[in-house]
Amino acid sequence: MHASSSRPLAHPVARARRRLGGWLDHLAPRGCALCGTALAPRAFPAFCTGCLLDLPGARRARCGRCGQPTDAPAPACTACAAEAPSALDATLAAADYAPPLDRVVTALKFGRQLPLARPLGELLAARWAGALQGEPLDCLVPVPLAPGRLAQRGFNQSLEMARAMSAALAHAFEPLPVQPRRLSRLRETPPQAALGLAERRTNLLGCFACSGRLDGLRIGLVDDVMTTGSTVGEAARVLKAAGATRVVALVAARAP
Repeated sequence: MHASSSRPLAHPVARARRRLGGWLDHLAPRGCALCGTALAPRAFPAFCTGCLLDLPGARRARCGRCGQPTDAPAPACTACAAEAPSALDATLAAADYAPPLDRVVTALKFGRQLPLARPLGELLAARWAGALQGEPLDCLVPVPLAPGRLAQRGFNQSLEMARAMSAALAHAFEPLPVQPRRLSRLRETPPQAALGLAERRTNLLGCFACSGRLDGLRIGLVDDVMTTGSTVGEAARVLKAAGATRVVALVAARAP
């Protein structure tokens, strides 16, 4: 994907969603996702200027591979350089998982405030567009939930964020389709943060499956929060085994 000097046609479905969103914004203007300040119609992303500038870690240099803050931008931090190569090629993190952004993510996931998926997806779109020349992608694949967790929550926040990201980009770039059925989660696993190092290495093995071949595709792997990196790393391994040539994690928040 690349920026174009002439505005390319967006996918009809994404274009229709964008138009509908614009009409709704005119009828009922949105407020900033963090402070509630009224926004201009079609404001992008859905954060006021002050909150956008103050997002935790939004302006920090980061490791290109794991997304952790660094003193200066680098393809790999010291920790990543010392590890074996990962199936995950790069990470684009919009901000840190810290107040006040963490409250938005928590409200979306556990408070079932589905409308918050849109500003988070738009935030990812803005972050990706800023790094566009270095991260061309062919499609977005959301990190899936296990069937039981999906039934309990009623939606997959990563899928809703991916859809919002795709719709936000449709008016300015070539279509970046969302492929929610490419990756499935076969079973629920304990949270990585609650496990020891040895358990983390085996906890996620075999929990993802890929449908069909992805030969030559560059995948944007969308998730809300990246904590240890093990989940997106295992998902990337499965996508690479199906033929993907590059997998980039796109996360709204990176846990320091």
